[in-house]
Amino acid sequence: MKDIVVIAPIENIYTTALDIVRHQDYDNVEVVMGSMSEGVTMAKWVVEQGAKIIVTRGGTYQLVKEAFRIPAVEIKVDAYDIVETYSKIPDHVDKIAVVGYDNVVYGFDVIKDLINKEIKIIELQNEQETHEIILAHMHGGIFNYIGDANIVKVVKKLGCNGWVIQSRRDTIHTAIKEANQILSASLEEKRRVQQMVITTDFIHDGVVSIDENGYIVIFNKRAEEIFGISKAKAIGKKSKSILPAIKLWKVLNDGKPRLSEVQQVSGVTITINCVPIIVDEKVKGAVATFQEITELQRMERSIRRKLNDKGFVAKHTFKDIVYRSKLMADRIKTARKYAKYDTPVHLCGPSGVGKELFCQSIHNASPRASGPFVAINCAAIAPSLIESELFGYVEGSFTGASRKGKMGIFELAHGGTLFLDEISELPLDFQSRLLRVLQEKEVIRVGGSKLIPVDVRIITASNRYLGGMVDEGLFRRDLFFRINILTLRIPALSERPEDIPVLAEMLLKKYADKYGVPQPEISPQVMDALMKYNYSGNVRELEGIAEKAVILGGFDEFLRKDGPRRTETSKGKRDIKHLELVTMHKTLEETGGNMQKTAELLGISRTTLWRRLNRH
Repeated sequence: MKDIVVIAPIENIYTTALDIVRHQDYDNVEVVMGSMSEGVTMAKWVVEQGAKIIVTRGGTYQLVKEAFRIPAVEIKVDAYDIVETYSKIPDHVDKIAVVGYDNVVYGFDVIKDLINKEIKIIELQNEQETHEIILAHMHGGIFNYIGDANIVKVVKKLGCNGWVIQSRRDTIHTAIKEANQILSASLEEKRRVQQMVITTDFIHDGVVSIDENGYIVIFNKRAEEIFGISKAKAIGKKSKSILPAIKLWKVLNDGKPRLSEVQQVSGVTITINCVPIIVDEKVKGAVATFQEITELQRMERSIRRKLNDKGFVAKHTFKDIVYRSKLMADRIKTARKYAKYDTPVHLCGPSGVGKELFCQSIHNASPRASGPFVAINCAAIAPSLIESELFGYVEGSFTGASRKGKMGIFELAHGGTLFLDEISELPLDFQSRLLRVLQEKEVIRVGGSKLIPVDVRIITASNRYLGGMVDEGLFRRDLFFRINILTLRIPALSERPEDIPVLAEMLLKKYADKYGVPQPEISPQVMDALMKYNYSGNVRELEGIAEKAVILGGFDEFLRKDGPRRTETSKGKRDIKHLELVTMHKTLEETGGNMQKTAELLGISRTTLWRRLNRH
């Protein structure tokens, strides 16, 4: 049996449909005769033989549509078909009734006023009432009827005149074309469903999906394993009866997602996510995904291990920051607030104060903590390579490029945090391209044309004052405003001398443990020297002093060479510079970072302010 079957209730439709099929080369269409209940019997047979769509007319269409689940396409009867049939009725016939289901008589009342005879419209509800209705109207004086083949058969048995409504060729052809369109759409839908089934069977999560009536339509292999129910037993069944503990039916009723719920199923702990399928603001189904908790933990350990191997893991948290000063406590408190949001953060401060330590801590305290952390020093990349490093490149982009191409750091940081250290050193002509990526959240690899979406949180750092660089034309103003939404200044060690003792103890222990040697003691004399020392390299310089002391077994050399020289010759200058630095930064904070206002309050030019900030 062919995919499309035309069940013709009258000879006119049968012969016309055959002619259309022959002339249009419809090799997937078959034509058979059958009207009303006969048509239903015929439809049952063709469905059993494999027909996918039935095309028919009038009462036969109504019955077939109600009796079978396969699509039925109607050969529509319009007012013009009735008028054409009416034109064949002799002029002496006066009272006439048009009889049929609503799909037959619908629309005729619009043009009946144009006909100069008395015409009554009789709408049927079911086939069984035809005889009684015709008989009742005969008592009312109507003996002439227009209708489909079954109606005409009844009226003629009752001794009345009947004319069968004919269908025009283009109406029949339109129905056949519509059936072919539905068949194509049905095959495409079937292909998509099969693709969906195959896809879901090969993903690691369990997946169950229901339609708007609560019947299971997707039940993948992983769901079979988790719930111990075969796909054959689950598909087509109500989810509430098959999986009563899963809240899919509740999601269907209230349209509210239920995420990260944990349940025990067959002795296994699973996490469940249920979300509604919403079409045109109406819930049309729901889908649930399932994962075993132990499997999730295993995968997370594996991912973290791989990321760690690549160096894409932030190792430090706020707990690793050693301090005693209120100034650092305030900075950490602010950084914790910043961590909650995806807004760009700019860390500023002199070299060696621990900007990357803060950056890693912000990442690990953020919602992106499970994602990658990728750090890059912009000053360490040759200008000619910076675009390919950040955005990646495709195969054959340039001489020496990998044959397989390479991901850039934006792609590597997808779903996590990207730390651009020393961003002030980016070439000016490249800054516009970086700005576009930050705005559009898409990259194009060097030599490629495909847009690759990236989802990263940007943290930048610089030991130069970017606001001054903008004024000097050395940094793009629009990029500055893009990255400098949340600013955090990490103070120099000279601004927080209270931190020196605890930092020194921590660093000595770190290197003593590393080298397996005793930890040197800090005498009052050594502590006094450490407190007075001018740390131009900040914490990084203090770390170097501590490591050297561990290796040499004490601070004798520091006291003999570095301590006295730096403290005696530089202390006065250091105190003046420290006071100057504190005053400038305090004024900057009071003016909200406005260079012009700060310079005016300090009684110096903006250029002088910018130069002194860079010097510090």
